[in-house]
Amino acid sequence: MLIALLLGGCFPSKEEKRQQLIQAIQKGDIQAVRQYIAEEKDVNFKTKNGSPLDIAMQQNKKQVALELLQAGAKSAYMPLPPLSFVIVAASSQGAEQNGELVEKMANQRTAKERDRDGNTPLHYAAGSGELEWVRLLYQQGADVNAANQSGTTPLMVAAQSGQTEIVQFLHKHGADIDHADKEGETALFQAVAGNYLETVRYLLKARADVNAQTKIGKTALMIAAEYGYEPLVSLLLEHGADVRVKDQTGNTALSLATYWHHEKIIQQLKRKGAQ
Repeated sequence: MLIALLLGGCFPSKEEKRQQLIQAIQKGDIQAVRQYIAEEKDVNFKTKNGSPLDIAMQQNKKQVALELLQAGAKSAYMPLPPLSFVIVAASSQGAEQNGELVEKMANQRTAKERDRDGNTPLHYAAGSGELEWVRLLYQQGADVNAANQSGTTPLMVAAQSGQTEIVQFLHKHGADIDHADKEGETALFQAVAGNYLETVRYLLKARADVNAQTKIGKTALMIAAEYGYEPLVSLLLEHGADVRVKDQTGNTALSLATYWHHEKIIQQLKRKGAQ
């Protein structure tokens, strides 16, 4: 018994080993991190500052973060697959400084992993604005038409945030420009809702369906008219938007513009025959 007690004082406890790992992460001591992983394999415990992976990212210890990710480490704050986590973290902390992590984590397996909402790494890359990440994932076999549980595709994510270059890349590499989510909204509808003129311009030139209706009958023209987006109304009308379409409540683009007193849009619509 006495020997056991004496020996017990010679070896660090589990908590002490965890603290040593945190210190190694903060110092960027890659060898100590590797030794801990080899001996303990417990890389997903939580501290007041998050998991070991969170701390590595907070401290900008990229090589340490990579070691932890390869050992199965996860974030305590973002329950995402490894590559998706890296994309989100890298884009928020500076893509230029952290892009190397994305490059090292991307492969044909990780590029297809989904989170609990059905998002792929390509969804996150499309919203980040980093075209090189989108290109890298495509080269690794990412599905440009992968839809999440809401029916949203990477192209739609890019359209929602006005990432015109990414919309263009995805479309040219096979993304369905007229795919609708579970609400019946298309990339064009969402780009109009976000008032992204250049994105809308590209989608229309690429022959997106200008008169596509949502599940409740809304069109892109109705949204532009309702929100008072005069340049978008002009652009949609130039590309054949139908002023006569009604939604399920009987509203038209003209009735919505009238309700919100968008006088210039009212005149635009009337010149196209709206009544």
